[in-house]
Amino acid sequence: MSIARNPKVMFAAVVILLSLLSIAINGVQFGVEFRGGTLFHIQLEEPVSPDKMETIVSVVSQRLDAFGLKDTKVNSLGNDLLVAQIAETNPEQIARLESLLRTQGKFEATLDGNILFEGSDIVQVFKDATRGYGVGQSENGYTWNLPFLLNQTAGDRFSKSVFHRCTAVSFDPSSGTQYDCDSTYFFIDRPAEAVLIIPKNVFSDDSQLLVQGNQAENIPAGTAFAELMKNATMPYVVAESDNNFSQAESSKLASLLGYTAKEAIVHPDASREQRASLESMGYRVVEVKNERPETPWTWVATGARQIIALTPGIANLDPYVENPNSAKIFSELSITGSGASQDEAIQNLKSLAILLETGSLPIGIKEISKESISPLLGEEFLSGTFLIGIIGLLVVALVLYIRYRAIKLALPILLTGLSEIVIVVGIASILRYNLDLASVAGILASVGTGVNDQIVIIDELKKGELTEGGSYANRVKKAFFIVFAAAATSIATMLPVILFGFGFGKLVGFAITTILGVLVGVLITRPAFSVIAEQILKGSEKS
Repeated sequence: MSIARNPKVMFAAVVILLSLLSIAINGVQFGVEFRGGTLFHIQLEEPVSPDKMETIVSVVSQRLDAFGLKDTKVNSLGNDLLVAQIAETNPEQIARLESLLRTQGKFEATLDGNILFEGSDIVQVFKDATRGYGVGQSENGYTWNLPFLLNQTAGDRFSKSVFHRCTAVSFDPSSGTQYDCDSTYFFIDRPAEAVLIIPKNVFSDDSQLLVQGNQAENIPAGTAFAELMKNATMPYVVAESDNNFSQAESSKLASLLGYTAKEAIVHPDASREQRASLESMGYRVVEVKNERPETPWTWVATGARQIIALTPGIANLDPYVENPNSAKIFSELSITGSGASQDEAIQNLKSLAILLETGSLPIGIKEISKESISPLLGEEFLSGTFLIGIIGLLVVALVLYIRYRAIKLALPILLTGLSEIVIVVGIASILRYNLDLASVAGILASVGTGVNDQIVIIDELKKGELTEGGSYANRVKKAFFIVFAAAATSIATMLPVILFGFGFGKLVGFAITTILGVLVGVLITRPAFSVIAEQILKGSEKS
């Protein structure tokens, strides 16, 4: 039987052709190291269960998808770390995305400190201009509007909670009764079980900034510091001294510790003595920075996002309804805001819509680190890797020629190594698996073990020429005993990294392609190579 008609060789040839066809049709998906992009390493505040980690991965993935990014990938590493891979390198987009990922996303609307509804009560966010969604120009810039629908329970609770929360202040024959209405406060990631430590100068500055208002931050003029803290339902201590706490302040902090507060949120200017005192009491100290000097620090620290005054219609005063039980139920509401520019307004609208649509993370983010690779640098990585592979194969060819002094034996080994690369890459193409730098290293490592196995096969076949004992079939069996033992050792070494070692990060990709390359070798290419090597050596014996 000729080599071309041998079932093992034919099977290998078919697999190679199918791999080439897949690569031609589907292409090859490369990781950010080759095509450029950004990797976010997201450290959670504490370890979580597998079920909760699955929820976190899902929420982060939805946020990336909703942000409009393509080729995103989120994986968990261990029980407290995630890696998000995106094909984006624009610094402004990366900064916005990092801010979005840092946000836990727990949305709450309050009135007098009582929760009216939460993000989980929102059934649908409408992105239809006919319902009011979008950005429009106003006298002082740009305003945005985000309509949404509450579930029946939340709609009923909201409508009854705001019933008649407007007070008639005057009457104008031309326009009717004028009302002064209470305001609802919107928070995202409002701290729970926390006390706010406010330096005296910050308290004074923030009180003034709140009264002045800030249109860009959706803070209406005349906002009172006490009202903000009342709706945030957060106890606070104004530190009179820049050094340590007074006895009265320490007593208040001690009384709050435990059920009321476990976390102390401090300003960046808080002294070492204050931080040490808080920690000695048993508080977990968390520093909150404010990158926007025109925005009150307490506004940022409480997670406040917006203050919206009720309207007489929402309060069932226009038209007038006397009995709360007969109040009209409002389930379809809207959030409005503003921005200094159209781009800012669009971004604010988009970010809030994403948070409301994707829900909240079940646990906070401790730290995010990122690494970016430009597309040009990625191309250099890819061309460099390709060049290294070619040089490696040429060196192997030279060594094989020196060892066997026969090009007809060295050439099949090289072709077999190349075919293994084609098959592994073809399988990755079919599975849409991203080949990162570690994965490519795994392919090269598996080809290296393949070359070693092929040398073992040739040496075992050639031993028969010296001993003049045993058929080629027995020699091949003996060679494959060694090959399978080596393959089993490689798989046994790499398998735990995949099954239990997701904390090893990029080693997982290395392990996957190494195992895949070894399996391709022992199941497809090495049986075919043994047939080719046997025929070459038989021809040499005859000649």
